[in-house]
Amino acid sequence: MSLISVRKTPSYDPGLLREAVDFHFAALGVEKDLRPGMKVLLKPNLLAARKPEQVVTTHPALVQAVIDWLRERGIRDITLADSPGGPYNEIRLRSVYAASKMDTLTGVTLNSDTSSAQVDQPQGKICHRFPVIDPVRQADYVINLPKVKTHGMTVVSLGIKNLFGVIPGLEKPAIHCRYPGWEEFAGMLLDLASLVRPSVTLVDGVTAMEGDGPAGGDPRALGYTFASRDLFHLDWFLAGTVMGLDPETIPMLRQARERGWLEDPPVLTGDPLEPGPPFRRPKTQSADFTGYLPGFLRKPARAVTDRLFRPRPKVVEKKCVGCGRCAESCPQHIIAIENGKAKIDRRRCISCFCCQEMCPAKAIQSTRA
Repeated sequence: MSLISVRKTPSYDPGLLREAVDFHFAALGVEKDLRPGMKVLLKPNLLAARKPEQVVTTHPALVQAVIDWLRERGIRDITLADSPGGPYNEIRLRSVYAASKMDTLTGVTLNSDTSSAQVDQPQGKICHRFPVIDPVRQADYVINLPKVKTHGMTVVSLGIKNLFGVIPGLEKPAIHCRYPGWEEFAGMLLDLASLVRPSVTLVDGVTAMEGDGPAGGDPRALGYTFASRDLFHLDWFLAGTVMGLDPETIPMLRQARERGWLEDPPVLTGDPLEPGPPFRRPKTQSADFTGYLPGFLRKPARAVTDRLFRPRPKVVEKKCVGCGRCAESCPQHIIAIENGKAKIDRRRCISCFCCQEMCPAKAIQSTRA
């Protein structure tokens, strides 16, 4: 039985967040997992150097509430780690910690070790070997701390997608090149999530992001936090029930169902959800109606629609500041800075939208032209 805990959390007030963490972890029985001397890893969403009010990263106040809860139960070896977009080095990590206010946290070690190693995934269907950052490999217990956001490539960025941050730095663009199709990439994410298999996923949904996420969208007051031990049921619930999107149109969720990971409906505990309008999807995404076709037609139909209608990124020159973050993150190395503006060779684009993710000026939009 999969249990999903729902708690109304209307603000980032520390007292409210602590009550939410107490509620979620009591509902899931997390305290029974703990033992003296264990290494606990906190994996927030630290996509880029953005301030908490920009709604790109997991809010530090929620992370602090988790740290305090753990320390009150005798856990002292707590590390926060993520590999943001771009190069994985100590200078980049420090800038992300400072912007996101993670450097204000107490009772936790902010990871500065940028080493990693290959880890086999014998159950992988798409990918059988992953590079994984050392703090994650060495942890006894992983708490996944994503944020509710839409995403230009994967439609949503929740618990599953957050784990892509265990891949070090520029290894992420390399994986994009290995799995350029949206369906392939989704399958790879499932293989990675089943490898990392966090013990608990606690989701920051106090203020979410809709539209052109995961970095260029708009804030959306949601007012909830969510938690579960079952990453896949939790993401299906968040996408379908909370965000009002059809999970069958989200490749990684549809594939999770096809793998048999979503057969039994979850049990909800906690507060009722207040209804709201569906989240706005990214402009890169339109509804995938191939899920409603007969099974034998779905794969060829997706191949045709992917080839003919896949969007490509386009630079809005008046917004572009020429910082080069897009070029730095591009898996295909098809972006150059010319006369202070980014130029994309769209003929070789694989539509991963890493450039849009990393652009601090929201100067990259989606177009099908």
